[in-house]
Amino acid sequence: MFDDVSSRYLLPGEIHFDDQPIMVNTVLGSCISVTMFNKEQHIGMICHGMMPSSKETFKQDENCMKYLDCCILHMHDKFTSYNVKPREVEVKVFGGSDMFAYAGVGDTIGQKNISSAISNLANLKYDIIAKDIGGQFTRKLYFSTETGIVYVRKISRLQGV
Repeated sequence: MFDDVSSRYLLPGEIHFDDQPIMVNTVLGSCISVTMFNKEQHIGMICHGMMPSSKETFKQDENCMKYLDCCILHMHDKFTSYNVKPREVEVKVFGGSDMFAYAGVGDTIGQKNISSAISNLANLKYDIIAKDIGGQFTRKLYFSTETGIVYVRKISRLQGV
């Protein structure tokens, strides 16, 4: 299935855009990956956002792509530069697991990441066509920039990666 196309591993805080066939893979816990794909131009993009918002914590010269609001805005700008409108983009959201026991008050980082991704996408008028979010396990993702298909493998905390 993956033998006939090149591949790339996406690290946390990275984003990948391609108009050539490539299989991008990453591993998620509480982080979120958003994939965007346009069928007509066969362009695909994926991010690996670690934190919900850059508004309070972003420092100059820091990698903005580790924040979901920055990632999603960058993805939107990239598709806009190709004259692709939000309604012409297939959007999928993955991750946001609660990887560790949490006895605190309020949302976990996974829950905050999910909320951030969904609200930022909605603010830019994107419809999410598929999602696999929450839970208490690791996800291994494979995203095809050629087809927009995302393969997900769920891994329990006890299995390891």
